[in-house]
Amino acid sequence: MGHITLITGGAKSGKSAFAEQLAQQRGRRLGYIATARAMDDEMRERIRRHQERRDRRWQTLEEPLQPAKLIAAHALSTDFDVLLLDCLTVLITNILLREPHNWDTPAPALLLELEEQVMTEIKALAAAAADFPGQVIMVGNEVGFGLVPPSPLSRLFRDCAGSASQYLAARADTVYLVVAGLPLCLKNA
Repeated sequence: MGHITLITGGAKSGKSAFAEQLAQQRGRRLGYIATARAMDDEMRERIRRHQERRDRRWQTLEEPLQPAKLIAAHALSTDFDVLLLDCLTVLITNILLREPHNWDTPAPALLLELEEQVMTEIKALAAAAADFPGQVIMVGNEVGFGLVPPSPLSRLFRDCAGSASQYLAARADTVYLVVAGLPLCLKNA
């Protein structure tokens, strides 16, 4: 039914702006699923700048932990032609940091449980997007080009982001990698 597009790239690569342009080309009724939380002044300013880029065609829907339920809820409505989820890696961070943990010496069972929680939401996202009658565009950071991180939390984050990207890319109709503001199409059904 639905058309899934995954857009990945490094931080500040231009992937969000590209995703917004793509969404505007593909529909008139646009939903923006925001996963970021305004927890400090710097993040509030980032969110404000993102909002400023979007005109009145966009309706913002905030969901930091379970955007799959939000997509599923709109699958039966005619509210949106396109839903843009920005950002998968912020979603992963939100899930990993939902509860306080001892990140100095986390138990291996905790790491597996958290990775399972992340992948449960990612699988639900893929399923909800596939059932959505319009287009779903998902944006996430490519974090696999760097060094192996030194701490358990950062390694878990990197592993979850990589697994999520692979899972979604396999199910997406279209996948883009954005580098220096230039989109490179990696997959197009």
